[in-house]
Amino acid sequence: MTTEGSDVIMAAVLDALTMVQGQLDTIAKSNARIEATHKDILHRLDTIDAGQAGVTDLVPVLETILGRLIEDRDVNRAGFAKTAEVAAFAYAAAMGNRMPLPVEVADDPLLERFMLLQPPDHVAEGRALVEWRRTIKSAGTAELVDVLSRQYEPSPTDTPEARVLRYQLAALTRAEIDGRGEALPALPHGTVAQDRSSQARKARSEDLARLWRAGPSVALFAEAELAPTLDLFAKAEREREGTIGEAQLSAELAALHGDLGDRIEAGERPSLPTGRETNAGERSSAIEADNSRRR
Repeated sequence: MTTEGSDVIMAAVLDALTMVQGQLDTIAKSNARIEATHKDILHRLDTIDAGQAGVTDLVPVLETILGRLIEDRDVNRAGFAKTAEVAAFAYAAAMGNRMPLPVEVADDPLLERFMLLQPPDHVAEGRALVEWRRTIKSAGTAELVDVLSRQYEPSPTDTPEARVLRYQLAALTRAEIDGRGEALPALPHGTVAQDRSSQARKARSEDLARLWRAGPSVALFAEAELAPTLDLFAKAEREREGTIGEAQLSAELAALHGDLGDRIEAGERPSLPTGRETNAGERSSAIEADNSRRR
């Protein structure tokens, strides 16, 4: 087993242990709350006179206990299920099966540190990761440092899928910069944007639209939120190429590119239907090479 493979396995195992500890802490806090409430009940019972009907005051307390028990039970059940899932993936990694974590697991707050420090994935076949592995080899170091700083910035318009991809791309960028002996920018404080207001989302969509309309660049292929739109554009090009003349193809792709830019600015993130993502080898030459097709 390679050193890199061992690091991946250890990271997954340590992360699983972190999640277990977190769940145990949750249980301890829950039990402490229940114990405190029980003590309150006992204290009230000790102070009730035989002829008092104040026992009815305990009903809201008992209802609170029941509600907390149900809530804590559901939280613990979900937490343990997620812990078991991470442990299963850690075991699979140890056995040589490097399956990626499901998005809902990878994006869990307990895995945030792993997401930020994960090793680079040099074998995944998704178009965005393959394209980025190609791109960083020829990009300038200073440019990559700037890109990594922006990849580290949480986005107010992202989804769990976009966040997971963002920090996968960042891991590749970080490894490339580190391999060149350049200093790395500081890690972010978190992966989820604190300001997700309508103003922040509007500004972010406008920035992404400008990036899209500018055409091919290192920054474009580094942007996780635009990866699904690049997939969509590549598929449209692939399906029309060879079926119509070059002039008509260029005109259609230019119109599509402009329409996608408008939709991005309006807050949409156009993408292919689920399960129809572009494969690694299906690269969009229209976006990448022909600037005349930009709006």
